[in-house]
Amino acid sequence: MGANPGKKRLRKTRKGNPGALETGSELYQDFHGESAQHVDHLQEPEPRPVTLTELGDLIELQVKRPVGWKWATFDFTGRGVKLASNVIGSQLYFVGGNQKVSRGELTQTGADNSKELIDLGECMTIAYRARKTFVDGINSTYEHKFGEETGVRPRLMYDCRGPQPRLFLSGGEYRVEAAGIIN
Repeated sequence: MGANPGKKRLRKTRKGNPGALETGSELYQDFHGESAQHVDHLQEPEPRPVTLTELGDLIELQVKRPVGWKWATFDFTGRGVKLASNVIGSQLYFVGGNQKVSRGELTQTGADNSKELIDLGECMTIAYRARKTFVDGINSTYEHKFGEETGVRPRLMYDCRGPQPRLFLSGGEYRVEAAGIIN
């Protein structure tokens, strides 16, 4: 897996309404190096921002376990989960697909699976597949380690309520830029 290409800051200033479709398209173009060919309209459980920028397909998340082995790994290969960002690049989202975490995976993390909203632990790495024109335009897998610059990582949370369980990140000091996920 390759890391995000370069540390160069290529972020453009985003003006206007942060929920505007144009702002999401601008982040998509910055991130992928080309204009979006289409707009997908997906229904997600509330609350979700109106407009998200698709970054790629979620492949894997790793969390730091409070006890035992150092890492717990969640594999999302082939499960149809998209990695997305709000249009200003300050929050990552996991959209659609099968986000269900099994009881065995919950046990592996040491999480209290009697809860409905579960803290799975400090999110250490994320891997996703995306096609970026400034990296030969081929579909590649990228792995990002959170907290590279500040040491502040997000927490991976799991909402197991309802028919569509959802994962989400809370906190952290990352941002989405043309070069990829930074920090």
